[in-house]
Amino acid sequence: MHRSIARCALAAVFVCASAAAQKPSYPDRPVRVVVPYGPGTAPDMIARVVSEQLSRQTGQSFVVENKLGAGGKIGTEAVADAKADGYTLLLGGKDTHGILTHLYPDWRIKPEKDFAPVALLARIQNVLLASPKLPASNPQEFLALARQKELRYGTPGVGTNLHLAAAYLQNNYGLKLLHIPYSRSFAEALPALARGELDLVVAGLPPAMPLLKDGRIKAIAVTGTQRSRFAPDIPTFAESGVSGLESGGWFALFAPKGAPQAAVDALSKMVATALREPAVAERLSGVYADPAPSSPAELGKLVADETQRWGKVVADTGIKIE
Repeated sequence: MHRSIARCALAAVFVCASAAAQKPSYPDRPVRVVVPYGPGTAPDMIARVVSEQLSRQTGQSFVVENKLGAGGKIGTEAVADAKADGYTLLLGGKDTHGILTHLYPDWRIKPEKDFAPVALLARIQNVLLASPKLPASNPQEFLALARQKELRYGTPGVGTNLHLAAAYLQNNYGLKLLHIPYSRSFAEALPALARGELDLVVAGLPPAMPLLKDGRIKAIAVTGTQRSRFAPDIPTFAESGVSGLESGGWFALFAPKGAPQAAVDALSKMVATALREPAVAERLSGVYADPAPSSPAELGKLVADETQRWGKVVADTGIKIE
């Protein structure tokens, strides 16, 4: 009898030990995902789609926190200064990890070195939009018009990748463009364009699609290497011989430098699993984004390439943050 009880007790210990061994060591508490942009923006929407799926997969909450300001600089600093334990993450992109370091040469944060790349999440197309009143509907007509008269264009702010895209066109194609930054509320730029208060707006495709579908604004071209599957009638700049703009927007997860490699690797695998979920792909499509899974090494290479590329654009255009 005593031997039977002992055997049962020993078996219970092994079962518990086995269950403990199978339980993931990360995450074992809520994870904070900092988005350095406002609610309702493309990166915010992408962060929420993926975070909700990660919460379902792990049983732990992935909580999105918006910490906006200075073109992504404030949120980036907050994560760089956070404890490097894998429980505070940054939703970054080409602005945070390709451009800011060149706009602020004395910035104490060096994103390429101060963050551990985790995983790419999604890509979007950027698009040059025009007022319905503008007598130009394609890249050739736009370039010809902008060489003849000054056109007013809106972006989310000075030094953002959308501003740099327009400045690149202005600098390399001899265009007359006047920048109107909508730093406080970029959501106001598209309605202003529809009313004819602006001639152009450079934006991500997601916020533009509702107005494009309603015919309240029109699209000149997208900046990616190929046409968007969400708006296949919009040409690329490359089709018209405009080179140097073959890049849309991308968004990825980063951890502070020094985060445990086990946590980074586990999270990267979790993201890959999440992005394979049909429901996640469908929700990303709903915000006009494409899943773009990657390894940490692939994301690290993307950051290095973008840092080099946008450094040249900043230098060539002479854009500075006053």
